[in-house]
Parts: sequence; C-alpha cells; structure tokens
Amino acid sequence: MRAARQGALTVAAALIAAGASFGLAACSGGGDSNGSHGDQAKGQDNRPNIVLIQADDQTADQFRRAVMPKTFKDLVDHGTRFSDYIATTAECCPSRTSLITGQYAHNDGVTSNAVGYAGLVGKHDVLPVWLRHSGYRTMEVGAKYVNGYKQFSNAATDIAPGWRDWFEVLSHTQYYDYRISANGQHRARGHHPDDYVTRVLTRKATGLIGKRARRPDPFYLQLDERAPHVSLNKDAHGNCDRRPVPDPRDEHAFAHAQLPEPPSFNEADMSDKPPFLAAAPPVGSNNEKRLTAKWRCALEALVGVDRSVAKVFQAVKKSGELNNTVFIYVSDNGLFYGEHRLVEGKVFPYEAASRLPFVVRLPKRYRDGAPRLDHTGKLVGNIDIAPTILDLTGVKPCVGSRCRTMDGRSLMPLLDKRGHWPRDRPLLNEYRVPDVARYSTCEFASVRTQEELFVEHYRVVDPNTGDCHPTLQVERYNLIADPFELDNKCEGGGIDSCPHDATETELENTLERLKHCAGTNGRHHRVAGRPFCG
Repeated sequence: MRAARQGALTVAAALIAAGASFGLAACSGGGDSNGSHGDQAKGQDNRPNIVLIQADDQTADQFRRAVMPKTFKDLVDHGTRFSDYIATTAECCPSRTSLITGQYAHNDGVTSNAVGYAGLVGKHDVLPVWLRHSGYRTMEVGAKYVNGYKQFSNAATDIAPGWRDWFEVLSHTQYYDYRISANGQHRARGHHPDDYVTRVLTRKATGLIGKRARRPDPFYLQLDERAPHVSLNKDAHGNCDRRPVPDPRDEHAFAHAQLPEPPSFNEADMSDKPPFLAAAPPVGSNNEKRLTAKWRCALEALVGVDRSVAKVFQAVKKSGELNNTVFIYVSDNGLFYGEHRLVEGKVFPYEAASRLPFVVRLPKRYRDGAPRLDHTGKLVGNIDIAPTILDLTGVKPCVGSRCRTMDGRSLMPLLDKRGHWPRDRPLLNEYRVPDVARYSTCEFASVRTQEELFVEHYRVVDPNTGDCHPTLQVERYNLIADPFELDNKCEGGGIDSCPHDATETELENTLERLKHCAGTNGRHHRVAGRPFCG
C-alpha cells in the first residue's frame, strides 16, 4: 500500500500554446506517443488514484436518492454535487471526447456522433495517454469509450491510445449476447443473468482495483457503463425490449413510476419556437405510454449502476486506498422524454439534454484541509473534467513536444474554496453534422450562462427532402424566470424579434467569441490570434 499522502497536490498543468491548429502546441516533455514509459513503477508515488464512472444517457431527473441510494450514500453525501453541470455537446461521442481532451468540439474535431472518433484531432494526445506517460496505471472498463473507435481501428479488439488495461464491449447497444476486447483478446458473453453487462463490467472493475491498488504507482480507472442507454435488442429476462434493460433482479423495481411531466412536457404552445421546431405534433397518448415504459426501464437499469458504484467504492475501501482516491460520477448527455414535444433523442441545447448529474468525492487531504463543499450552483461543463484531473495529479497535457491547449478550467478553486473562479462564466454548446442529419437540426451554437440560454441554428433539415439547408433561427430563454424554456424571447425564431437590450448584445457577442475560442486567459498564449474561451 502506498504511504498516506501529505496535503493536496494541486499542481496546475503548464499549458503552452504556439498557434497550432485545433490547440495542439509545442511544449516540453518526453516519451513516446503511447505513453509506454508510464508502465515502470516510480517508487513511492503520493498522487491520488482517480475513479471516474460515466453513465450513458442518464438525465438529471433520474439522478435521485430514491433511484441510486448507494451512490448518494458513498459519493454525494461525502462529496460535492454540481447542480449546474452541462455537456458542451449533448451527444455521446462529442461529450465523451471533450471529457478526455478538455476541449470544445470545434477544437478537438468531434462535433457529432456522425463525425465520431475518426474526427478526433490528436488521437495520441488525450487524458489516458498523459496519465499513463506520467506513471499512472490506466484502466478502461466499459461498454462505450468513444463512439466509432472500433470502426476506426485496424481491428475491433485494438486497444485505444493510453490504456494499460483495456476491457471494452464491442457490440453497440446490447446488454446480453455481446463481444468484448480484453486487452486485445476476443471474448463473448451470452444471455445468462451473470452475462448482464453491468454485472460483467463491475466484476472486471473491482477485480482490477484489487490487483492494482496496492502497487506503488497510482491508478486511473474509467468505468463507462452501458445503462441507461436504450437497447436495440430484446430483454432476455423481462419486458424492457428495445428499451434500457435492467438487471434481472431489478425488473419491475419501478413498475409503477410515473413519467415526469414538467411544464415543458408536451409543450402546449410551440408558436414561439423556431419554425423547424414549432410544427412538432403533440406527444399523444401512444407516445406517452411508450415514454412511460422507457422511463421505468431506465430507472430499473440505473439500480444496477447504483449497485456497481457501491461495489467499486467498496473495492477501493477494502484495498486501503479510500483516502487516496478521488471519485467522479457523471453522465455523458441527457435524453428527451417528451419535453418540448421531443419524444426521443438528445443534442438540442435544452436543459433536458444538456444539464446532467455530476459529483466529485475529494478526500480531505487533497483539499489542503479545507472543509468539504457539499454543493455548488456554479456553471461548469465536461470540458472542465480533464483540467481538474491534471491539476490533481500534477500531469501536463503533453506527449513529447506536443501539448493540447485545453478550453476548460480546473474545478479545484471551487472544490478547495481557495482559488479564483471567474464570475458569470459562459459556456458554449455546439453541434454540427457533415451532411446527413439524425435530428431536425444539423448545426447550431449556443451560449449558456447561469441566467440565460441563447441559441443560433445555422442549418436545419428540410422536411420534404431530408437534406440540411442553411438558415438563421434563434432562441433565447431567461432560465431564472423561465427554467423550463417555455417563453422564447426571440419569438418565432427570428433574430429581429429578439429583445434589443444590452443582454442580447452581450449574448450575441459572447457566442461569436466562443464559437472560435481556444484556451483560457491567463494560462495560455493566444492560438493563431483566436479569442480565449474564458
């Protein structure tokens, strides 16, 4: 067991930008691009272990004590809950990519699932590579690392850059009857209850903790859960066919749960929305029944995730490393359950898809003894996770002479209550598909503050042809007075209908800046003359 750490290790990452495209810049460093130097134990290493658990498509409303009591007991009640955490692109692949790059989509290149892993700029310049290069034992256990990786790689079983231990489900949405890459070796699972994917991932994660935790080098474990993502297959042991599939022991646990119906559900008056959204039909009774069944299955699937969190937590505790381990719990994006008449999907920058669960349990020693912050309403995003982990571990976002200029900020000033956090910090939400669109919007950018949401849609789907065509349709909501986004201040989606006030001017200017931004002021040089992100 490693010796107890003394004090917090909050060394800010030294980021040096030199104007390279997409924020890749020169900086000092050494080692090869796959981080193999990190495999050698470095003797006594007092840096924290990091355990990051990521749910798939879990909404903020599904993160409740009644659904996940063990997660609340182990993490929330002893950690910091962020109530205004958003995905800067509310779709699986770009959200997961921003988590490992600390960058907005327009900088890391992954602007949608349609672009996928193939679009990632600097594939060997990401969080697991940086950590492994610096001596961390990096472990990926999951059902989805980054969408499109297995299609991009030479062989589906190939290990993604940076990972020392790799246990990845290769099939797309299955909870049963799937294939696995176990450090490059092919394995298969059937439809026995013990093959249920959450059980399998949990057993692997806890087993790795038992083996690795007592080594002198610290570890980074990323556990990417399948649940509560919808399955395209049948439920082998219950009635959640083509919905999120629960563990057999949790079938019917929420059989009588009611579908939440906030004021935005089946929105009564859509006339203020942009034209491409205003024509959406009411939800209807059939869709409401379907959504209710899907909601119940999602809650039941999350019971298994809750059990998984508790078992991983107990494995760390049993190893004696609890006081040396930082836990992070997060979801990649939310999902629509009838809000604004949207009966499926994600992507749109409304709260139902973009605002997510996020908790950090930080041992006291890494707060320099400061009291725990149990909750914060500060606006933070997925671009802030990688900078926070690097700050805690003292690792630079560099491999060799190349570094990534991150757009996010370390959350340590909030977690240890001692540093500066920018006042009224805005965040960008962006989405862009190359041509064929899955949703009715093809390209938009929005600026989100704690009080306002302002959106500009640049391409939308022509309902007659299915093609994307250029437009300018806008939305603006005051989230304090109108938290359910019912009253578009730019009524009807016209830019000329927006309020001609100082706030509107500031929102438009901020959005224009963030769309092209790179890096943060005070930590980086400007990248090719572009504005800072914050």
